[in-house]
Amino acid sequence: MPYTVWGAFDKFRKDTVDLDPDITKKARASRNYLFEQLNILARNNSEFPRLSGDYLSFGSFARKAKIKPLNDIDTLIILKGQGTREVQSPSSSFIHWLGVTDRLSPLFTFANEYGYVNSTKVLNRIKIYLSSVSNYKQAEIKKTMQAVTLNLKSYPWVFDIVPAVPVENGFGKIVYYLIPDGLGNWIRTDPRIDSKNITDVSVKHPNKFLPTIRLLKYWNFRTHKPRLSSYYFETLVIKVFQSAPQINDFPQAVKYFFDNCAYYLRTSCPDPKGLGPNLDASVDSSTKEKVIKAMSEASTWAGYALMYEAQSKHDEAIYWWQRVFGLEFPSYG
Repeated sequence: MPYTVWGAFDKFRKDTVDLDPDITKKARASRNYLFEQLNILARNNSEFPRLSGDYLSFGSFARKAKIKPLNDIDTLIILKGQGTREVQSPSSSFIHWLGVTDRLSPLFTFANEYGYVNSTKVLNRIKIYLSSVSNYKQAEIKKTMQAVTLNLKSYPWVFDIVPAVPVENGFGKIVYYLIPDGLGNWIRTDPRIDSKNITDVSVKHPNKFLPTIRLLKYWNFRTHKPRLSSYYFETLVIKVFQSAPQINDFPQAVKYFFDNCAYYLRTSCPDPKGLGPNLDASVDSSTKEKVIKAMSEASTWAGYALMYEAQSKHDEAIYWWQRVFGLEFPSYG
């Protein structure tokens, strides 16, 4: 058992918060194997969506912001989208259609009677063929709103496989991707922007930011207050630390976040990619105020912990950190 605040945080991170390195290694290997199988399916079956031969990892696991347990891994598989054009839906600026302009388009077979590619048809085709892979015979394979989920019996995590059509500008550069919206249409996304945003802040806080974001995400997922969505919460943490002094230790960083997040919570939070609706569009002011109240309380407790640590009273300091993070935070001694 730990006798110092540093030791308590180190044990907390290893035992409760951070993914085990061996699990991470296995997960990446199984993800690579999955992509190999998808490419084989595309090569051997003319009715399978044509793939560009590449994929993009996205989500918390890809950004190294995932906390225990590892229960899902998100993967964008890139489709060949030649012979199509993007059309904005008249019902929403965030919903898009994918019109087929050439009967030779790889996506022509998935078009509806109006000549627009139905993303649900694409998902269903992937689901059907994925079940034919011998190593996935015992797996549970489903189509959800935006993905095909592959639940392997041998691993605790689920793969969310999301087909994506790249959209290029006039110079042949990919500017974003279209992914299913769950209703047969398409929405824009670009995981590359999310990856860059978190990397840019990590560079400002070498070896400290990613562990800090995981500690704070653990706090967010506790049940003592309303939970914010993982992506929204990550974005708030990024906003707070973009202009913060360099992180020297985790206790100080955690308190800094609690002290400075309220401003960002009370203001609207646009999609960092500039491609979708505000991240807080479904979070009402009452929920935000409850979270702010919990952060204020946590800041007070963190302040007590820092005070006692400065006095070398590590037992008292650890007690107050346990108030912040819950009983999973190690006890003194």
